[in-house]
Amino acid sequence: MNPRIALALAGLVALADSAQAELGADRRDYILAHPHGWVEIAVDDRAIPDVPSREEEHPGLVRPEACRLKLELNGEPFVHESTYPTGDKAPYAARSGFRFPAPVGRSKLKLGYSGCDVEGGKLATVEVEASIVVEENRVTELAFDGTRLTRAKPKPAEK
Repeated sequence: MNPRIALALAGLVALADSAQAELGADRRDYILAHPHGWVEIAVDDRAIPDVPSREEEHPGLVRPEACRLKLELNGEPFVHESTYPTGDKAPYAARSGFRFPAPVGRSKLKLGYSGCDVEGGKLATVEVEASIVVEENRVTELAFDGTRLTRAKPKPAEK
C-alpha cells in the first residue's frame, strides 16, 4: 500500500476513535443542567521509558510521541486525550490534567493509559479501576502517576 494512503487511513481511524470517545457538548450540557459535581485528574508520570519506534525506517527505542488517556465513568467515555512526554532522555515526564462535569453519585471509574509503557519489549496499556463518589458542587480530585490512581478529599467547586 502507498505510504501516504496508509498514513491518511491511520489518521482517519485515530480521528474517528477520538471523536467517539469524547464527552459531547449535548451530554455535557445535560449534566450541567442537573445536579453535578466535577472530576479532576492530574497526570504526573515521571517514569516514561523509551519505547519501540513505530517507523520501519528508524528501528530502535525512542521517546514516545504521546501518552493516551481514556477515562470512563460507568462505561461512558468522558475523557480521551493525550499528554506529551518531555525530556532529552529516559525517564521522560508527562504532566497534564483534565476537569469535566459528572453526575452526582457513586461511579465506577475506568482509566486506560497507553503509548508510554513497555512490557516484554512491546507497548502496553495500564488499566486502573476505582469507585468514586461525585458530590454536588464539589471537585473529586484524582492523581495518576502512570501506574497508580490516588484520590484526595473532595473540595468545593470554584465559581
